[in-house]
Amino acid sequence: MLKRFVQAALILANFLTNTPLHGQSSLPPSAIIVDETDAGFQKFGPPQWWYTATGTSFNFYGGGMIYTFNVMTDTINYARWSLPVTATLPMTYEVFAFIPRYHSSTTNARYEVVAGGVTATVAISQNRYYAEWVSLGMHVFSTGGPNFVQLTDSTGEPINSRRIGFDAIAFVPQVSVTPPVTLPAGAYLPITVTPNIAATTSRYIGTMDPARHYAMGCASGRAGEQGVIILAFGQPWTQDGQYGVIYYQPGFPFAPTGAIAEASKAFLRGYWECAPATARLSVAIGTNNYRGATLQPATSFAHGQAWGQMIGQLHTWLQDAAPPGVRDRIAVFGGNDIEMSWNTAALTKAWVDGYASATARPFINFGTCDGCPTSGNPTQNPNNGWTVDDVWQVNRPPYAIPFPEIYLRSGVNADQWYRMSLYAAQNKGAKLAFGGLLTQWQACRDRGTCGGLTDNTPQQGWRQLQDALNADPRTAMPLPPPSDITWRNEGLTTKHMKDAIGIRADILRIPSGDGEIVEGVALPLSAMEFLPGNAWDGGNAVVFAGLVRDPATGGDDANARGGVSVFEVSPAGEYVFPPRLMRAPAQAGALRIVRAEGSLLTLSDGAVSLQFDAAKRDWIK
Repeated sequence: MLKRFVQAALILANFLTNTPLHGQSSLPPSAIIVDETDAGFQKFGPPQWWYTATGTSFNFYGGGMIYTFNVMTDTINYARWSLPVTATLPMTYEVFAFIPRYHSSTTNARYEVVAGGVTATVAISQNRYYAEWVSLGMHVFSTGGPNFVQLTDSTGEPINSRRIGFDAIAFVPQVSVTPPVTLPAGAYLPITVTPNIAATTSRYIGTMDPARHYAMGCASGRAGEQGVIILAFGQPWTQDGQYGVIYYQPGFPFAPTGAIAEASKAFLRGYWECAPATARLSVAIGTNNYRGATLQPATSFAHGQAWGQMIGQLHTWLQDAAPPGVRDRIAVFGGNDIEMSWNTAALTKAWVDGYASATARPFINFGTCDGCPTSGNPTQNPNNGWTVDDVWQVNRPPYAIPFPEIYLRSGVNADQWYRMSLYAAQNKGAKLAFGGLLTQWQACRDRGTCGGLTDNTPQQGWRQLQDALNADPRTAMPLPPPSDITWRNEGLTTKHMKDAIGIRADILRIPSGDGEIVEGVALPLSAMEFLPGNAWDGGNAVVFAGLVRDPATGGDDANARGGVSVFEVSPAGEYVFPPRLMRAPAQAGALRIVRAEGSLLTLSDGAVSLQFDAAKRDWIK
């Protein structure tokens, strides 16, 4: 049995296009770099207030940095990077500061560039940059005075509220016979040269109409997409003895595995009939690990088993029904968007065990690593009681192929998955074998929900994870191409068609006020942004209550706060994006809607009670 699983796990690699390692250019060869460990660096002030951090070059120049906490005025700790006495003088140098990924949160780092005894102060927000060289401008250094760069702990921000990062400084000589080093606004060194990566288009599914799925498959085929495509069908569900999902439509329609299989067949047929004859594709038929209704833990061994049986049957169908040559180029796998915040480790692992009991086809985990350790906080525990070993369990071979969400522009997602791969290499005998990665650049454009934080392009996400993994030889690997997910379904079904196709989900609905309280349903947002407790369906709007998260931190529990997410519903019966994501006016934990009077909702976290006016879309203060 193990041999069969190992063989099946290798299938995906054979379907992925080979992507070469990309090169990362350095500063020009003439650059003079002074790191915090070099003789040209000096730090001053009480030693107990200097702190050291080490890691990989993905996070810190040279694998390390020092930092201190800020004061408002009256400098206590400061440091200098001196231009070596062997440097050519007089000379114009462009000065660059390397801003480390972690421990650099000040918004007012005041770099004092002392050139020939003349001081120019350049203030930048370290909080804006992530392991990047940032220009401090051109400066004329001469023999007539001291030449150095100084950074202090005085930022004008509330004392001890920010960290100031001290890493490398680069002096790049501007020689007249060679073009000067110039950077366009918003560009930083080092410049990464990314190969021409062609991302596939994955989709959140809002229809079960096979004709629509055929059109989506054909669109991907005509575009010549190759690699991995994920069809994210939605939340696991059980109804009337059948297993399936609640897919992404208001009213929470249910679709059994039989309907999912027919839609998937239509997508596959559309692809092979429209794609070039040599195109290779792996399609992951996905659900997620959201906990389901309070009285129905749909994420279970039995649901995983049913999903595995469906994937096995689709694989057999593909081998039998596909034209000659197609079965050697197109493959089908399971899929699961596993997010720590959505469910317990025990129930999620039960789903994985059930899936593995039913098929030898691996599943692709296109999930997150909520709250997982980072190089800035290597001892942090994942959200919701998960352990790092639990996370490895649901990403381990031969059952799973990690295909993580690398959404955050800051690179935190990539760093979390690097740390997971390092854990596997050090404790499990092998690093994680990533099958690629998922971004949501197009989904952000479709819905307008990302706020510039979680909208990596596929190229940016690929580059971040590739750089994070290859900064450490223990995790280095050539990373396969990415996929970018969208909400577009080539024209969603209308409400009338949806009623004819979908089955109203048998979820717990409690009439309350002008609508009904609905228990245990997910909403179309990542757990990095919002974790719902329950919802109130008012017909023309759905109010989800729960936890509002800060995506900038990777969605960790420590920064979460009670709130609501309000979705308007269009006349066609579709969610209207973006939703209104509103934190509670008072400090509150995970909120639930406990009753409604008309459109006036009462919410509670068990200790605090709040009111929200669903008609006015605002809190009652």
